[in-house]
Order: sequence, then C-alpha cells, then structure tokens
Amino acid sequence: MIRYRLARPDDIATCVKFIADHPVLGPRYGSAIEHLGGVWLRFLDSDGLFSIVCEETGPGTATRLIGSYIAAIISDGFAIELATPPLKWIGPELVKRCIHGPVPILTDAEVRHANSISGVNILVWPTAPSTDFENLPELLQEGQALFFDAYRGFNIQRLQVQASHPAEMAVAMNSGAWRLRDEDAVHSRILEQPAEDAVLQPHMLEATKEMAAQQPGSWVSLLLAYRKPVIGFTRSEQRLLSAALQGGTDGELSDQLGISLSAVKKTWANIYLRVQSRKPSDLRIELDGTDGDRGKEKKQKLLAYLREHPEELRPYSLRLLENGL
Repeated sequence: MIRYRLARPDDIATCVKFIADHPVLGPRYGSAIEHLGGVWLRFLDSDGLFSIVCEETGPGTATRLIGSYIAAIISDGFAIELATPPLKWIGPELVKRCIHGPVPILTDAEVRHANSISGVNILVWPTAPSTDFENLPELLQEGQALFFDAYRGFNIQRLQVQASHPAEMAVAMNSGAWRLRDEDAVHSRILEQPAEDAVLQPHMLEATKEMAAQQPGSWVSLLLAYRKPVIGFTRSEQRLLSAALQGGTDGELSDQLGISLSAVKKTWANIYLRVQSRKPSDLRIELDGTDGDRGKEKKQKLLAYLREHPEELRPYSLRLLENGL
C-alpha cells in the first residue's frame, strides 16, 4: 500500500539521494545537489513551499520512503526569468539562487501579500521517486491530485513545470499546460518532438490564467479558477480548520496541533463568532442553536462550506482584499 504525508526534516536526506541517483535529474543538478538538502530544510515549514512524501507500507513489512513532491511559490521576477530563453534547468538554478540570492521563494508575508493582490507563481520543483518506483502510474496520478488539493483556492497567475520523465511531460500537457519553445519564446499546445527527447533538453511547461480561459473544463482551468475569501480567519484558526477537515475529535486535534484542549475549544468559539460576523451568503450558522445548529451540526456545516471554498484557508490579507490594494 502507498500512502502520502507532509515531509519531515528526517525525510530530506533520502529524498535528495533519490534525485542524485536519478539518471535524468542527477546530471541536471550537478554539484548543486550537495546544497539541495539544506535549501529544502530551510523552507520546509513555510507557506512558500509545499512538500509531501510517499511511503510504501503493508502488513509484515517495514515502511519505506519511495518518493517526494515539492512545489514552491516564487517571485514574479524569477518566474519571468525561467520563461525567458535561453531556458535553464530549474533545480540547480533554484538552489543557486536560494544560496547566493536574490532568494526566489517567497516568505510567509510575501505569500499573503501576493495571494491578496496580483496572484502567486507556483513552480513545481523537479524531484524523483526511488528508481524502483519511477514507472508506477499511481505515483504520478496521486501526486497531481495532491498538488491540486494543496493549491486549489490560491489566486494563481502562473504555474510552471519542468518534467523529468516523458510521462510527466505528457500529463502536464494533457492537463492544459503549454510548452514554451526555447527557439522563439512562443507557447505551443503541441509537442513537436518525442517527449523522450524533450525531457533531456531545458524546457518549460506553463499555464496562466489566459491559457486556462482558453481551455474550459481542463485541469488547469479548474485549478486556476479563483474566488476571493470573505471570512478572514486568523492563521491559528486556519490551522485548526485544516486539521479538522482531515477528521478527528477536539482531543485528537489538540494532540495533533500541540495545543491544549481548552485552546481548541476557544478557537472554535472564535471561528463561529467570525463566521457569524462575516455572514457568507452560502453559509448559515446560528450561534444560539435556535435552528438546531448545536455543536457537531455547526461544525459539519462549516467544514462542508470550506471544502467548497478552499480559498478561505489559504494565506491572505482580508484588509488588502477589501481595500483592493
């Protein structure tokens, strides 16, 4: 059985070795691979980086790490540079910039600001699974689904990918990404050469709001669709709600988040007061219980709303959104 979870610091060395041993990615990184682990750890718990790992587990067998996925929220300048010929390999360039500057991965404050104003640029950071699992279709398909869940609700202006495997390139283009041609900086929806050859050369696969608008119903059109949040949860409230979406009692949430049970209950109370004051048009929760909204029912209503409105749990500034700055 294969399962997925957020990456932890003790996973990074193994994930870096997978990349170093990969026949395509290893040579791309070159000497930069020595610094990859330090850069990865530096941003691991930030809003600017999303990193998950996949594990193989089963009855009577030891759990082992078999792969990872990373995506970073990067600056406008770096996104434009990556899409300006001559194209370059993303992995080593990203590591070099994080070490020598200017650092292209946004800070937490910068992510909130960009997501509230112009939108964010998301870069899929090239990684690799264990060589024993590289051709397992489930890894690529599930990785795409997890990426969609992680970034649905962000105000995405540009999505960039550099494939390390022919199947990854095919999936990206079938999902709505366009290939940027190195020779003339023109985006094309057609891959003019075999994917097996294309992945061996510096390339860029991109999707923007304008591209998504031309492909209604595509994967990228769904991902880049955006609604402004209206409630204005604090970061501590967002963390509790994100954990609650995965299930669990208040006691279990207390253990998971490392806060007291009384703090969990107080945060829920603050959440309901905030929802009541903002009154989203498609969510009705009454605090006095006159409509039967007691405890569990209120929570179920709110979590159902958040599954349909993931933008409420993304980093943003309600002040900037309301002032239109």
